[in-house]
Amino acid sequence: MLISRNTYRRVFPLITLALCSSWSFGQSKTSFGSTNATQCFVASGNPSSLLDARVCTEAIRHDKLSKRDLAATHTNRGIVLAAGGKLLQALEDHNQAAQLKADLSKIYINRGTVFHRLKEYEKALLDYEKAIDFGDVPMDIVQYNRALSLQKMGENKEALNALERALRHNPGSLRVKAKIKAISSQRNVQK
Repeated sequence: MLISRNTYRRVFPLITLALCSSWSFGQSKTSFGSTNATQCFVASGNPSSLLDARVCTEAIRHDKLSKRDLAATHTNRGIVLAAGGKLLQALEDHNQAAQLKADLSKIYINRGTVFHRLKEYEKALLDYEKAIDFGDVPMDIVQYNRALSLQKMGENKEALNALERALRHNPGSLRVKAKIKAISSQRNVQK
């Protein structure tokens, strides 16, 4: 079972809220199939503990999911694991998802976020670019994530360019505006 457009429109604000949480600056949930997979999807929106990963594991092990839904469930479990600080396990789930459904763009946003948290910024950037290439991603979030990795690499000019692109996709984003201001202030201090 995939999310219909109407359901997506109702759920997207909740997904966006989840994306802005303190532990996640760009995790991107994806669709679901079975009841367990549905519960996993919901848990990935606001993971409260690593126990949330159990329902995902149940779906992966026991439910008859399509390849796409199995990949989605792996990446949703990866979000839960990353929220609980289990970054290497989260990376394994995102890698498994990419093996199952390599063209599912949201996998690469999620894996890129894990790479960023592991301080593997070049790998994070490669995954964000893959997500952009596949399309159907929230461009403001991907560009914001790119900016964070670029900034960590000392590429402040490129980070500002990515933030400007993010702002074009979401002109009202206070988070993006604040990051632009912070990097611009930092650049003025360094001059």
